[in-house]
Amino acid sequence: MRFMFNDSEAVCPHCLRKLSFGGVKFFCVPDEDSRHEVRPTIADRFKRRLPVCRRQLCRNKGLTIREAVCRACGEKIPPQLIFHDKYLSFCAVGVSGAGKSSYMTTLLHELKYSGLPWVFQAMDVETTQRAQVNEQLVYEERLCLRGTKAGISPRPQLWTILDNSKPNDRVPTYAMTIYDGAGEDCERIDYTPMDAKISRYLSGAKMLMIMFDPLLLSSVRGEISNDVLNASMATDRQSSAPANMVSMVNSLANYIRRACNIAPGKRIDRRAAVVLTKLDALTEMINGFASGATILKQSPHIQSKAFVESDSEMVDLEIRDWLTRQGETAFTDAIDANFRNVRVFGVSSFGRPPDLHKRLAKVRPHRVLDPLMWLLAAEGIIPTI
Repeated sequence: MRFMFNDSEAVCPHCLRKLSFGGVKFFCVPDEDSRHEVRPTIADRFKRRLPVCRRQLCRNKGLTIREAVCRACGEKIPPQLIFHDKYLSFCAVGVSGAGKSSYMTTLLHELKYSGLPWVFQAMDVETTQRAQVNEQLVYEERLCLRGTKAGISPRPQLWTILDNSKPNDRVPTYAMTIYDGAGEDCERIDYTPMDAKISRYLSGAKMLMIMFDPLLLSSVRGEISNDVLNASMATDRQSSAPANMVSMVNSLANYIRRACNIAPGKRIDRRAAVVLTKLDALTEMINGFASGATILKQSPHIQSKAFVESDSEMVDLEIRDWLTRQGETAFTDAIDANFRNVRVFGVSSFGRPPDLHKRLAKVRPHRVLDPLMWLLAAEGIIPTI
C-alpha cells in the first residue's frame, strides 16, 4: 500500500515536528457548536485524499473536511499541507531595524512575478491578508513598513509552490513556511514562553536568514550622508552597535545547540544565509563596492532558472572583502565559527533609499531572491550550474 506520508513526511509549520498520519486530527465544522472529528479510512490513506464527513444528519455529510489540527502542538494547519512533496522552512532573524519585514514583502512579491514556472499560493487566510496589506503599503502606497512588534510571536506564513516545470500529469508541490520575528526578540533570546515559540523555528528551520544591517557599522555611518542614513533606518535605534549583531549570532547559536542537543564548540549543521540588507544606501560610499562589482549587477539565477554557483561565490567574496576593508569582520567571524554551511548575500529591498519622509520611489528590488534560490537548489528543486 502507498500511504500519503511515504513519499515525503509532512511537517507542522508551527512546531516543526514531523507529522505521522496519526499525528493529525481532521474535523468537520458545519458550525462551531457541531464541530466533530472525522477519521480517515484506509481508502483515504491509500488514495492520498482528505476524508469526508460520514456523520448522519450532518449538513456537511459527504463533503471533504476543511480543518486539521496538529496533535503535538494543537495548532490548526491547512489540511492540504500533508500532500506536499517537499517542505521548506526558513526563519529570518536580525537586530531591530535590519529590514526583515520589508525584505520578506519584496521577496514574496518578486517570487510571484519572477517568471519562473511556478504558481505561488497562500495556504490560509491569515497569510493572504498579511501579504496583501504589506504589498499594498510598499508597492502601491510607497510606504516603508513598520517593524514587527516585540513580544508578539507572529504566526508563520504558509505558502504553496506548484512546480509547472515538470512534464508530468501530477504537478509537484512544495510547502514553504516563513517565520519573521521581531528584532528585539531575536536580540535577547531567553527561556520564556515567547522564546519557546521562537526556539521551535530556530531549531527546526532548514535555513536561517540572518539579516545584517550595514548601517549599524561605524565605518559606514561615517561615509554616508545623514539624509540617507536617517531615511534608511527603520527605527530610531541609530546608536545600536555591531556588538549587538555579534551577540545575537552567538546567542542564537547557543540556543540552537541547547534545543538540538549539539555539543558546545561543534558547528551547527544548518544552512545559514547571511543577508546584507540596504545595499542601495551604500552606493555613495567612497570605500564601497566597485562599479563593476558582481553584487551590483542583476542576479543571473532567475534568467537561468537555476542557482549560478560562480555568481553566488563571487558575491560572497566581495562582501567579505568589503567587510575586511571596513575593519568589520566580527559578525561574519561569529557566524563562520558557529555554522557549518554559510553563504553571504547582498540585497536591496526597494532599489534605492526612501526619502526623508520615509516615502519610496518605484520599488525595484535587487537580488532579493538569491538566498531563497540557494535553498531551492540545495533541496533539488532547481539545478545548480
